[in-house]
Order: sequence, then structure tokens, then C-alpha cells
Amino acid sequence: MECLNCGKEFTTSDNYCSACGQNTSTARMSTEHAVHQFFHAFTHTDKGFFDLIPQLLTKPGIVARDYNEGKRKTYFSPFTFLLLIVAVSTILVAYNNFMSMPTGDGQPYQVKLVTNFLDKHFNVVVLFGIPLMAYFTSLFFRKRINFAEGLVLISYVSGERSLFFAFVVLPLGVIFKDYWYLIVYSYLAIFMLYLSWACSQYLNDYTLKTRLKGALIFVVSQCIISLMISIAVFISYKINPS
Repeated sequence: MECLNCGKEFTTSDNYCSACGQNTSTARMSTEHAVHQFFHAFTHTDKGFFDLIPQLLTKPGIVARDYNEGKRKTYFSPFTFLLLIVAVSTILVAYNNFMSMPTGDGQPYQVKLVTNFLDKHFNVVVLFGIPLMAYFTSLFFRKRINFAEGLVLISYVSGERSLFFAFVVLPLGVIFKDYWYLIVYSYLAIFMLYLSWACSQYLNDYTLKTRLKGALIFVVSQCIISLMISIAVFISYKINPS
């Protein structure tokens, strides 16, 4: 028999192709099979999406380290996880106009342009921060983490961060609009501590120096992102000062 995916021969006792890993059972696709494959992709033990969420809540650094050390089948892909969560978060932010809540009608038009952009393109801001934080992770821990490994760590923690934002911060912001700034700044502080903790877990180093470096990754990245947003406000004002 031949694998329908790559053409390599296999015997009837083989469950998977030794060349490409495809299941040798390739019956015609049915609704039942399609539904099974959909849920299998999220719940199967070797790469469970829902299993990953509580793991990242309690041991984000350990998950990232395991993945980088070769346990790729044990965990759901960090990049797929990030993109899925950011996509959901972006839809919820845009639907609720969350970023523009505190601006009010009296705010300048150029500020509204930026906040409206953030409402519609929340994913741009989040995804821009991933390589930025990964770069500073590899810079501050250059002897132990390279850029690619930093991307894995930051993707995992940022995915969990976006999940927390979408299902905790955003509902609180919608319900308690008068405390919007307090909620957002608290959320940023929590993520800074979470990232610091994740870096310490990853390196198995809980010294104050490592924790401060982990927090500094977020602080420096956030300052750069805030600067980029300020530039966007300035440019929008110059283009349309009315």
C-alpha cells in the first residue's frame, strides 16, 4: 500500500506513514470524521489547546523551556496558540470599542483616530510586541536564550496574556467604565510580574536580578510601543489638525 500523502509504501500493520507521519487510514471524509478532527486538534493529549491554558497559568516558563528542549508533541504550538487567542481578542476589542472608552466626545480628533485604529487593529499592537520582547529577552539573557527561543517564550506568555485580557480585563472594563484606566494599568502590572515569573521559571533562576530583567523586558518594550503610538498621534495631528 502507498501513503496517499507522500507515496511511500507501508504495510497493513502500520498505523502511520514512516516518512510523513500521516494516518494510514484515509477513508473518504465524512461529517463525523470532520467533527472528530476538529475537536481532536484542540483536545488531543499530545497537543491539547485547552490543556495548555491552565499549564501556562501555573508554569509558563517550564512549558516554553520544554518546548524549546524538544518536547514539541507534548504542547500545542506557541505560534498557533498566540494567533488564535489574538484573533479572538481582536474581535472582542473591536466589537466593544474598548480602547476608545475613556476618550469621550471632547477628545481631539487625532486621538480618536489612534484609539479607533487600536480598536480595529488590536492584533497589530500585540503582534508587534512579540518580536520586540523576544529581542530584549535574548539581549538580557543572551548567554542562555537566543532570539528564536525567546519567541517561543514570549508567544506563550503573550497568548495567555491576551486570553486574560479578552475574558477578564475587557468585561471588567465594559462593566466598570469609570475605572478604565485603573483596570488597564493593573492589567499591565500583572503581565509585567507574570513575564518576570515566566523568565525565572524558564531559567530556573529565581534571583532578584533575573526577576528584574524579566520585568525590564516588558518595561522597555512597552516604552517603545508607547513611543510608536505617540508618533502615530503626532502624524495624524499634522495630517489633519482639525
